[in-house]
Amino acid sequence: MDVDGVSIVARGITATGPEGIVFENVDARVYPGELAVVLGEGGTGRTSLLLALSGRLKIVAGRIEIDDAPRRASLVRRAIIPARLSPGFELEGRLRVREAIRERRVTARVTARAVDRAMAALGLDVDRAALIDELYPDDRLLLAIALATAGEPPGILVDDVVAGLLPSGRNRVWSALRAVADTGITVLASSTEPTSEADVLIRLPYNIVDFGDDTTGLPLFSSAANEDVR
Repeated sequence: MDVDGVSIVARGITATGPEGIVFENVDARVYPGELAVVLGEGGTGRTSLLLALSGRLKIVAGRIEIDDAPRRASLVRRAIIPARLSPGFELEGRLRVREAIRERRVTARVTARAVDRAMAALGLDVDRAALIDELYPDDRLLLAIALATAGEPPGILVDDVVAGLLPSGRNRVWSALRAVADTGITVLASSTEPTSEADVLIRLPYNIVDFGDDTTGLPLFSSAANEDVR
């Protein structure tokens, strides 16, 4: 699989909710085929930032560029698809694996071969007659990632990567996400703990952006008030 991933630049973005500011003045740059991880404890706006970067949450200040230009939110949503977003976009536990696969084949218009290939790429071999709820947590998340990547989208979202996982499962999933990014797909993930697999770490609430060994990094951008994702 060789995919043209999506690039994302956030310049001083801020989002608010009913209780006030969710995140504020966030800067980030994610290149195609990178694994970017939004890092923070509960309540720091991790999921909201994923939603904003993927065109699913309106910002009240700043600017987001996708592939070097502002884009309509609807186009961004089609380019960056969720593997898991909590709550609201998760595999249904009552379904069997084969039913989840069949459902995704219909909704994403992908072939059985494409799903098989995506599962094999992640080292995933599960009983397709099993209920989703019967899978180990790491197998369940890897299945969600495989179904999201089967159609070779430019980008995917994975919320709360380490939630419910044992250390061995965490390592397995992070390695799988690294493999996905290495195909060219841009991966936006959130977590309560860092990983050495990440190319970019965006730390909340303090907006400390870690670009690994790339010391050129991202220059600090000034916020542009009242400019929304278009």
